[in-house]
Amino acid sequence: MAFYTDLSDVYDALFPVSEAQKALFDRILSSGPVRRVADAGCGSGAQLLPFAQAGAECIGFDPDPALVALARKKLGRWPAARVEVGGFADTERLVQPPADLLLCLGNSLVHVPQEEAARFLRDACAVLSGGGRLLLQILNYDRLLLHGVTSLPLMTVADGAVEFRRGYAWEGPRKVRFRTALRVSTGGQPRIFHNDISLHPLYPDELWEMLSRAGFSDIRFTGDFAGSEFSPDSEALVSLVRKP
Repeated sequence: MAFYTDLSDVYDALFPVSEAQKALFDRILSSGPVRRVADAGCGSGAQLLPFAQAGAECIGFDPDPALVALARKKLGRWPAARVEVGGFADTERLVQPPADLLLCLGNSLVHVPQEEAARFLRDACAVLSGGGRLLLQILNYDRLLLHGVTSLPLMTVADGAVEFRRGYAWEGPRKVRFRTALRVSTGGQPRIFHNDISLHPLYPDELWEMLSRAGFSDIRFTGDFAGSEFSPDSEALVSLVRKP
């Protein structure tokens, strides 16, 4: 996917693992045995890193080869961690059950049509152990649709040398064009990368039903990784669900 290939050089700077994410990962690791962890849409591998460091067997997969190369470099010190090129449809092929935890973060799930997202959730439940958990994070598309949001906040890093502009062009409630401009001013002449990809929104009620039909229980949404109450105004939707 050319979009993420363009981003790969600055991916970790734009999308660092937040302190709230780290704290949640710590709570998961301390709540019981976490022997095998998978990350669907693993990006640079940064979210898998704490689990690899804790001694878990880790498998990450992502459809973008440039990000897979980045993740392999990041996780290369841990022989029990591997990263493969693959998408959501490859979950059952790539994840050796039983996994104790499956991650799907960074709004990754809406990169595929809703039917494929539902299939992924069923496959995720199939590869998890009894009591295994899925940690999922997307944007709150109820809020975005209700307010007709067409632009997301400007992201800047490296003292403004990297700028990432993001816009939405709605084609109806089931599909939106995600249009971006990445400007990188480091190392001489500024470089600008434009991309336009399709996203397929999932709404809270719809996602709840998908998770339930997939076989998950203890379904609860929060508004961020710190566990704040989910509301119509929440920017994100985070859910840690369990396979019975």
